[in-house]
Amino acid sequence: MTRNLHSLSKILAAFTVVFFPTILAAQDIGQSGMVQIESSWARASVGTMRPTAAYLKLHNNGSQTIVLKAIRSEIAGQISMHQTAVNAEGISTMRPVKNLQIRPGETFDFEPGSFHVMLMEIQQPLVRGESMPLTLIFGDASEKTIEVPILSIGARNRGDE
Repeated sequence: MTRNLHSLSKILAAFTVVFFPTILAAQDIGQSGMVQIESSWARASVGTMRPTAAYLKLHNNGSQTIVLKAIRSEIAGQISMHQTAVNAEGISTMRPVKNLQIRPGETFDFEPGSFHVMLMEIQQPLVRGESMPLTLIFGDASEKTIEVPILSIGARNRGDE
């Protein structure tokens, strides 16, 4: 009996040494581990009464489609992804987007005049030169937090620092 237990413990030890690192690595390869985030920035706010927006680029480095389900931050009471569209009469409208899918190898841009992250119910003014955290929540429940630099109120791109 003790010989069987000793053999079993050797097998378990070998299994742990061989497979445990693989299991841990697989957890890191969730959707948040497959996405590369670049060029993030947000516009400074006019106090806390008016909403503002944040922008970024997401690149899928993985072999599976990434789904961005939500974004959160303690800086805003409400955050949602929006798309701006201009109709035939030149009237601009915004509509919320539930989630975004990014295929392997693709880059998705949140940029002025297109998709953007709306920051509403701002808890404190967003001040040029400071930064704020944003946490991206993916379809597999993995998360990635980034620090987003705050540019001027009238910024149109990351180069307007």
